[in-house]
Amino acid sequence: MIDSVLFKDFTENEIDKFIEYSDAKIIEYNIGHYIFNQGENPKYLYILLKGAVQVEKIDLDGRRYMVNMFEKSGTIFGEVYLYIDSKEYDYSCVAIKDSKILEIPKEYASSGELEKNPKLLKNMLSILSSKAYFLNQKLLIQSSATLKQKIAKFLLQELEGKNKVELRYNRETLANYIGTTRPSLSRELSNMEEEGYIIVEKSSIKLMDIEGLKYI
Repeated sequence: MIDSVLFKDFTENEIDKFIEYSDAKIIEYNIGHYIFNQGENPKYLYILLKGAVQVEKIDLDGRRYMVNMFEKSGTIFGEVYLYIDSKEYDYSCVAIKDSKILEIPKEYASSGELEKNPKLLKNMLSILSSKAYFLNQKLLIQSSATLKQKIAKFLLQELEGKNKVELRYNRETLANYIGTTRPSLSRELSNMEEEGYIIVEKSSIKLMDIEGLKYI
C-alpha cells in the first residue's frame, strides 16, 4: 500500500482503483538520473515511494543550487506546476539515491478528477498548505541579514528533542539551502562553536545556547 498524504484515509482497494483509472505508473530511477529538467513542460504529479530526490536550480553561470530535498516515502513533488497553464519547470529534479516514483499523468491530475473526490481534494489542499509553510520558513532563513542569523534560524527550525539537530543534508547541500558557500558555512559553524552556541558532530549539531541563538 502506498503511504502518502495524498491517499490519507484511503483503503488499499481505493488506491489501486485510483492508480488504474489515472493511468499512473511506477518508474525506477538510478542515482544521478533526472526525473525532470529545468525548462521542460510538466507531465506528471510525482510521489516518492523509495529513495531520495533533490530539486535544484541552475543559474545563468551554470552553478547549481539545491532548492529542496525529499527522502520520506510518500512525499509529493511537482504538484504546483499542474495548475499553472503553459508553465515550464523552474527547477530540475535528480535522484540522489536509487529511487522508485509513482507518476500520475498531468492530464488526469489537472482534469478536475481530484476535485470530484472530497478526500483527494482535502489531502491536496493539506499538501499545498504544508509546501507554502515550508517556503515561508525558507524565506525567513534566506532573508536574514547575516550568515550567523541564517544558521541560527535554520537550527531552531530543525530542532527536535531537547538540544540536538540531526542533519538531513551534507555541508554542500546545506550551504545551498541557506544561500551561502560550503567554505563560508564551515567557517561560521566553527565560529559559532568557539562562541559556545553549538557543538558540531559528524551528522548532528548540539545546541548549547538555544536562547542565545534566538537573539543572534
